[in-house]
Amino acid sequence: MLFSELPPEIVISIAKQLESEKDISSIMRTSARNYQLLLSFLYEHNVKFSSGSALIWCVDHENEAGVKLLLQFGASATEGARIYYTDAKLLPKKLPVGSLYFARSVAMAKLLLDAGAHVDNTPGLEAETGAYIKPRGWGSPLHAAAEKGNIAVAKFLLENGADVNYENDVSATPLHIAADQRDVDLATLLLDYGADVNALDEEASGLFDYYGTPLHFSLLDREHDTSYSMVNLLLERGASLEIDGEASATPLHIAAAACSLPTLKLLLDHAARTNARDGMGETPLFRVVAEPDPDVAYPDPNIQRPDLDMAKLLIDHGALVDIEDNMGITPLFLAAENETSDISKLLLDHGARVRARPGETNFRNPLLQAISMGVPATVELLINHGAEVNAQDNRGSSCLHYAVRGGTIDIEIMEVLLSHGALVDMQDKSGRTALHDTVRTAHLATADLLLLRKGVLVKELEMPAPMSYDNQSRQNHLAAAKVLIDHGASFTIPDARGISAWDEAEGSEKHFDPSHFVGPIPDWND
Repeated sequence: MLFSELPPEIVISIAKQLESEKDISSIMRTSARNYQLLLSFLYEHNVKFSSGSALIWCVDHENEAGVKLLLQFGASATEGARIYYTDAKLLPKKLPVGSLYFARSVAMAKLLLDAGAHVDNTPGLEAETGAYIKPRGWGSPLHAAAEKGNIAVAKFLLENGADVNYENDVSATPLHIAADQRDVDLATLLLDYGADVNALDEEASGLFDYYGTPLHFSLLDREHDTSYSMVNLLLERGASLEIDGEASATPLHIAAAACSLPTLKLLLDHAARTNARDGMGETPLFRVVAEPDPDVAYPDPNIQRPDLDMAKLLIDHGALVDIEDNMGITPLFLAAENETSDISKLLLDHGARVRARPGETNFRNPLLQAISMGVPATVELLINHGAEVNAQDNRGSSCLHYAVRGGTIDIEIMEVLLSHGALVDMQDKSGRTALHDTVRTAHLATADLLLLRKGVLVKELEMPAPMSYDNQSRQNHLAAAKVLIDHGASFTIPDARGISAWDEAEGSEKHFDPSHFVGPIPDWND
């Protein structure tokens, strides 16, 4: 006889002999009659033998009938917990929470509150006294409603006494969650119920990857429409533009790094200070003129920086172009790293300095930086604005030293420097010239130097290069040595150890390779 044909009392008797809820469910699925017959029995079994573990599942899946039965049979609305999975960066990932956090409807939330769930945190009742303890932990059910964008449940919780400014373990309030998700409607609700628009736990500084006010988090977004609307709401409700967040960054710092032009303008229209410094001594202008730093929480590495229009806007609002950070770096120094020279030109047109002041020892030279980064247009631009082509760093290295020491030698930059009067034999503090460095790095031989002095041409490097990296590097350095020699570089100037470029070359004869040169090799005696 099939299960579907057994008398009801026999079916119930069999179910009572089963320990596994899975086995009971299997019998329920044999027919619609058995399903209805054993439904209540299954939930009662879960309460008796599994402490009502099915409650959270039923809440999460909007099974109101199941929740009612479980509560009816004695399941606790204050006990039991499960991991709440979320991608929200301000909510812990592995802390279990109670049933009320999973409520997706007002009816479900009401059932749980009526059954004794606490509106601010389902776990947390002190076993001995029954007094409610308010742990910070994951957050409150209101945090969960904010994460889901569930305005109806959030409003119901607030109406039933939920703490609108409850902080979780990472010092985030429900308004932080709404701001981070750019949920303007939910943020409006929270603010209407008294949410602190400037909530910030300064104790969080140094404890977490990032902290700040809701305004800080609303700015960490590239989508103009959602970010702008949220920022506008928070500013209208009194958000401060002076409060520092992570690394002492003001909201304007965040906007300069991570937002669109209209959002930046919105902050400036609300009198944000353009020359406020963060923990590194940088102003917002630094973040607009430089490439994004992938090692920090913001900005998104895919955003478009540098941004010329943003730089113009900040300068028009009084941003200082010559301000230095804690390491003596200026915006122009950062701009010199960019692939294009338009930001550098803007800064120079507004008076950015290219030279150190008399007695200034910590000035970071933008010309040396542009040379290191291989940007010929910016090198030319800086020189035309008065950059000293024979300036030396604290090790005595000149612009030509920088040009030949980079990972990829830029012959165009060398030609620019020499055409503007760079001294080809300038020595650093160890007495080395640019030719010294070129010979040593590429192990150039005396034969190489002689051929270059005779005017033999170096082959142009083909791209993609059909040779090893070492051979590519050697060919690049041969081309650099030719430029130096064509401009009169001496083979015989000794360094501090008494070693000349020629002496360096004498130890590298085994590295000579005539294939790097154009045409037949001339007779040495010619």
